[in-house]
Amino acid sequence: MPLKLHQLRALVAIADLGSINSAAKFLCLSQPAITQAIRDLEAGVGVALLARTNSGVTVTQRGKSLLRHARLIVSELERAEEHMLQESGSLEGKIAVGLMPLAAVTILPKAHVRFRKEMPRIRVEFIELPVAGLLNGLRSGTLDIAIASPVASFLDASINHIDLTSVPATLAVRRDSPLAKAKTLAELVDAEWLYSDTTDSYAKHIVALFQDHGLEPPRRMTRCTSQALLYNLVLSMDAVITAWAWQTAGALNITDKLVTLDFVPARPPMALQLLQSQSAIQTPASECFIRCIFEVVREDFSFEQRCPEPNSLP
Repeated sequence: MPLKLHQLRALVAIADLGSINSAAKFLCLSQPAITQAIRDLEAGVGVALLARTNSGVTVTQRGKSLLRHARLIVSELERAEEHMLQESGSLEGKIAVGLMPLAAVTILPKAHVRFRKEMPRIRVEFIELPVAGLLNGLRSGTLDIAIASPVASFLDASINHIDLTSVPATLAVRRDSPLAKAKTLAELVDAEWLYSDTTDSYAKHIVALFQDHGLEPPRRMTRCTSQALLYNLVLSMDAVITAWAWQTAGALNITDKLVTLDFVPARPPMALQLLQSQSAIQTPASECFIRCIFEVVREDFSFEQRCPEPNSLP
């Protein structure tokens, strides 16, 4: 039996909302209609897609396989509808932009201001996620584009990536902390090392840095993916805060409370990249946002900081 769009919409809505009743309200359909759509879908594919429990419904393992395709189909159809409307002169629709924290304090604020002047009625969603979540969002079609610093091992042929700019790496401590007087790595062994990297690359870098200098690695390393908590911690305790976070410190107007540790060998600069699904067809709205991103990069970053691929700038 051929799969039908209303069946796939029902599956996605139930997976997102956790119950048939909530999915029915979201799709403006009756609960029996949603139930029948799922029954027909299960009959068509020959497997159970949902498991009923006292607390609601969950998607089965086989259902999750179909759900990945369903999300992509539904999102691509919605994007196609918006594309046609925007090409006909409508300024309605939405774009979803994924990001990591560094993009939030460098490129995105000014890009969004530019975009709003051109398309004031488009709904914009900024979604901060770890690298894996961003890539999954691009592949599933729930994100139009993303700006991030992905580890090479996360990327594959399904993701198109273009370098935008690189951000110098530094380490910093609170200006009135005893650590501010440190002159050697040995004096930082007992410090709290704070970082927000959701992969293990930063922690491995710090361990290797100390080992290269014949030292035991720091005894206290804390991963904190909350930027608000990260900066409150470094201002409240004797801690070393990771590299690229200096950009965020400037955005939060707390650079006067921090001092960089220039004697510590810096990590290589972090490259911010524009990420898109290789198969994605961008709407006029998302194309406009991408253009605004590149305009900000051209105007606000020096030639040395910009690192576009040949002929990649629109």
